[in-house]
Amino acid sequence: WRQEASAEDASISIVLYGDDTNTLATLAKEVERRLRSVDEIISVETDREEGSDEIRLSIKREQAKKYGISPTTISGTVQYAVRGFPLPKYRTEEKEIDVHIQLREEDRKNLSQLKNLTFFTQSGKEIPLDAVAEFSIEKGFGEISRQNGKTFIEVKANTTKQDIGGLFQKVDQVMEGFVMPYGYSWSKGRRFERMQQSNESQKFALILAGTFVFLLMGVLFESFVLPLSVIVSIPFSFVGAFWILFLTGTPMDLMSQIGFVILVGIVVNNAIVLIDLINRLRNEGYDRFEAIIEAGKHRFRPILMTAFTTIGGLLPMAIGNAQMI
Repeated sequence: WRQEASAEDASISIVLYGDDTNTLATLAKEVERRLRSVDEIISVETDREEGSDEIRLSIKREQAKKYGISPTTISGTVQYAVRGFPLPKYRTEEKEIDVHIQLREEDRKNLSQLKNLTFFTQSGKEIPLDAVAEFSIEKGFGEISRQNGKTFIEVKANTTKQDIGGLFQKVDQVMEGFVMPYGYSWSKGRRFERMQQSNESQKFALILAGTFVFLLMGVLFESFVLPLSVIVSIPFSFVGAFWILFLTGTPMDLMSQIGFVILVGIVVNNAIVLIDLINRLRNEGYDRFEAIIEAGKHRFRPILMTAFTTIGGLLPMAIGNAQMI
């Protein structure tokens, strides 16, 4: 049931954010290395798809400034030469003709031809592109993912460990000391965010359940003091539940958290039965100590029967699977 209710239990992710895809790819390799050092992780992969070879242009800004050529002029000229640029349509009496300015194919076949593109300085001197820019051929990206204007790469890790919370603690340990350049950051992915939101929701549900139990008992006992004696029994049940989770190796996941919320409503039943009889005995004239002893004698057997009945009913759900239930 736990496995079927959590289809994503097998994976976690680290998301890297930044501006330059090559820097992110380098950082992703370091993250992969760190994640592989975690014993519970069986495989690590990056969602980067390699594309075709790309020509990368790096402008020599000092040289360009020396010749009075702006970076915009350099990049624009190369773009017009390689990709071309659409011009206003040429109109004839019969139709409109698309006009596109671009170097001839034979003039842009190789890198050396691009390097020979020339610019003119303010003094009229002819400067080759190679003097103000550097070229390199690198493997490009098949796709570039963005979120809120930031480029990101996601490193995914598959695991057989069900305790995702404990696994994220180990991820924090291996990621400790991971220094990123200025303007770059990382997060533990959407899975961790959903887990945090789920934990907050379950905490709220637990508090809400306790509040409703308190209010209902306040109406039943016509007092806001007596329900406190019932509420204090709830933490004792949590102690036993935590021990069972520890001894059975069951993770504190969503299913366990839901069980704790249900436990709040179950565990108060025995206390209500006992305190109700104590109140009736007190109204009959018993003092406090005698009423507690007498109520314990009369309600001990019914409380045990109720407890064992509840345990027997929930046991198949605790140790079984969806098919058994």
